[in-house]
Amino acid sequence: MDSSSSVSSAQASSPAHAPAAPVQVPANAAAPAGSAPPASGGGQYTEANIKVLEGLDAVRLRPGMYIGDTTTRGLHHLVYEIVDNAIDEHMAGRCFSIFIKLNADGSLSVLDDGSGIPVGPYQHDNPTLNGRPTVEIVMTVLHAGGKFDHDSYKVSGGLHGVGASVVNALSEWLEVEVARHGKLHTMSFERGVVSEELHVIGERAKTGTKVTFKPDPELFPDTQFRYDTLAARLRELAYLNPGLTIRIEEELTSRADTFSYPQGVAAFIRSFNEGKNVLHLEPVCFKTEDAQTGLICEIALQYNDSYNETILSFANNINTIEGGTHLSGFKTSLTRALNTYARGHNLLKNDTPPTGEDIREGLVAIVSVKVPDPQFEGQTKTKLGNSEVEGFVTTAVYDQLSSWLEEHPADARRICQKGILAAQAREAARKARELTRRKGALDSGGLPGKLYDCTSRDVQNSEIYLVEGDSAGGSAKSGRDHRYQAILPLKGKILNVEKARLDKILGFEEIRIIIQALNCGIGTDDFDMEKLRYGRIIIMTDADVDGSHIRTLLLTFFFRQMPELIRQGRVYIAQPPLYQVTRNKKSQFVLNEKRMHAVLTNLGLEGLELVCFDAAHHETHRLGSTALAGLLDLLQQVQDNVDILRRRGIVFNDFLALRSHDPEGRHRLPRIRVQIPGSLDHDSYFWSEAEEERFRHERNLKETDPDLDQVQDVTLAAPGADQPTFRPAIRKELHEVRDLERLFTRLREEHGLSIDDWAIEPGETLSGESLPNRFELHRLDAKGQTLVRPVPNLSQIVSAVLEIGKIGLEIKRFKGLGEMDAEQLWETTMNPANRVLLRVAWDAASKAEQLFGILMGEEVEPRRKYIEDHALEVKNLDV
Repeated sequence: MDSSSSVSSAQASSPAHAPAAPVQVPANAAAPAGSAPPASGGGQYTEANIKVLEGLDAVRLRPGMYIGDTTTRGLHHLVYEIVDNAIDEHMAGRCFSIFIKLNADGSLSVLDDGSGIPVGPYQHDNPTLNGRPTVEIVMTVLHAGGKFDHDSYKVSGGLHGVGASVVNALSEWLEVEVARHGKLHTMSFERGVVSEELHVIGERAKTGTKVTFKPDPELFPDTQFRYDTLAARLRELAYLNPGLTIRIEEELTSRADTFSYPQGVAAFIRSFNEGKNVLHLEPVCFKTEDAQTGLICEIALQYNDSYNETILSFANNINTIEGGTHLSGFKTSLTRALNTYARGHNLLKNDTPPTGEDIREGLVAIVSVKVPDPQFEGQTKTKLGNSEVEGFVTTAVYDQLSSWLEEHPADARRICQKGILAAQAREAARKARELTRRKGALDSGGLPGKLYDCTSRDVQNSEIYLVEGDSAGGSAKSGRDHRYQAILPLKGKILNVEKARLDKILGFEEIRIIIQALNCGIGTDDFDMEKLRYGRIIIMTDADVDGSHIRTLLLTFFFRQMPELIRQGRVYIAQPPLYQVTRNKKSQFVLNEKRMHAVLTNLGLEGLELVCFDAAHHETHRLGSTALAGLLDLLQQVQDNVDILRRRGIVFNDFLALRSHDPEGRHRLPRIRVQIPGSLDHDSYFWSEAEEERFRHERNLKETDPDLDQVQDVTLAAPGADQPTFRPAIRKELHEVRDLERLFTRLREEHGLSIDDWAIEPGETLSGESLPNRFELHRLDAKGQTLVRPVPNLSQIVSAVLEIGKIGLEIKRFKGLGEMDAEQLWETTMNPANRVLLRVAWDAASKAEQLFGILMGEEVEPRRKYIEDHALEVKNLDV
């Protein structure tokens, strides 16, 4: 397992840069008061410069304002916005099942069995809105939704009315299906604009909504959804909503999970403490409601014998990773209740009362509140600000916990004793902690002798490399840019902090020098981000098993002792190359398999040209290396879509032949497939909704959506005994068709090629001899002779170029940083212009907590089971 996945990782391509050059202010940036404006020239600021962005244009221009960013974190936030709407339906008592499907074409579907988005005409004074379908208003107008009153939703996570419309604006295309009033409606959009008006495609007795969208690659550098990231968040939601069943499925891999936890947050706590020694067998769980204010507080907590604190807070099912008033109230009352109990039962004696940090040692807790009018900070809702919630939670927790302590004296004594021991250990660690305190954030006095510091005092533009081994540290020191890159070599494996208290952690030399170098302190009370000396902390280890282990130990340290660094995206993992390729005594390092494909392609393209022939084998035209490179990119995109069709059970050549059956004679691919279960008939394909509707009525078919069947039962018979029984028909929109048609056009217009030659094979003469191929790859060898490689069709051009790239090439698996000299290490791993870093992201704290506990904890059996379950996923194993 790559240790970066222990928390979660988002690829960040060279996020660090050398110190920026001084900013030059334009001469016309600020004219002196009273001076006349320039008569002409650029850079003027006039009335014409004021722009009004209407509709969803503002979302597309500044997506970060609505989803945080356009990295993988923002990408998955799109999913959460739609899922949160379904969760709100559940909290309103109208939804009990949610299904999330990662589709083969890169899109994602969210389905629920709620009441369905209203589809009737919208009533509004604005004539541009009045009369439009309500579902269209919800999907295209900001701040339009049902969360602004308490008639439909007493409590909700979606408050601003921008979730669905933002997802629509940031999607290449979006399709919504609504089952409501006995009808199945659908509507389509492209980049937030209606592409297909609302219309009925079938009948359905039960209600529900299905939203399918594909993120826009023009806005998101990476549009691939991560199953594990989504599953971790969905699991949390299932724990927080015990009456809800959530299923997730990935079409490409057939992975699937169903989350349903009738015991709710109690089961959540048990999952955290799996494989750990708990101080009390049953979690402490209680729920308090205030009928007057509508506030609800649900708490679950359990102590284990570890030295770590894990508290997850939620408000209206939203994971408030930055806490807020509900978390403050919980911490205050927890400390007060336990210290009051300890004093009342003479457990403290002459000891100093434990602090809040002492009390929370070994604690695992879930704090969940439901608030009618929550005040979140920003659209991404990471912190709760309602002042009334703090007092409500403080009172509820103190009263309930105090009662539980009195009713469970043996458990209460064990918990208090753990806090007292933690206080004693804290005092013992005080002197060691002082070793980490320095004069100032950028003062080099007292810094560890092993540190090769940088000269820059600009924290945001400086970075420190934690390097495995003195040898690699020496190479990194020689190869770095000393202005903004610091190097800290680490010797051997560091302490596993999962099994250690703070005094032992501070007694371990390698950890102590990390703390001294960063200068920001550790632990809940001592950490201070303002004192951090470097804007980026980069872990750089070998690409082998030992390197992965050291990386995991370092990540465990940051996750447990400096979690704020991960929350703020300060921790990165360097990506040293995996391969060294050599040809004609020239070597280069290759990062990964994907990059290897690109390297082989580039090598194959050197001096290569594609010669194209017609059916009579007359040369039509030639493509040189540059044009051929563009062609290879198009052909790979076609192949990706061919693979998607294959997974749907569609043979591409047969599908391609359907273009000649286009009723309008436009030579297009059909975009709708209808299957009749149990029928001997072949699948039916259609180019328009009208054709499909005629087909359905002629055969008395009732269409259904196979995905909606995951959350609803299908009623096949129409109401009434005398009504005819309809046959079911499964309808599937083939979204990949639009990409294929676009690629076909580019092949024709940019390269003069026809997709009809995709899989064509050479024919034979009457005597049985093979006819010439349609394509040939030509290349001059060292002697100036032309080498010819026949290629029968378009589909084999990419693989042929790759094979040419391998000629005379030696590929060596690369393992250690020490195998590179200083210059090579700089060019491959440290140069911001070339390097690739993985940023460690804080996306699913609950999953990370469980994973660190399994991999780094005391219990062997959970770790063995994890290894057995994931053994087949290992790549590049160093044996």
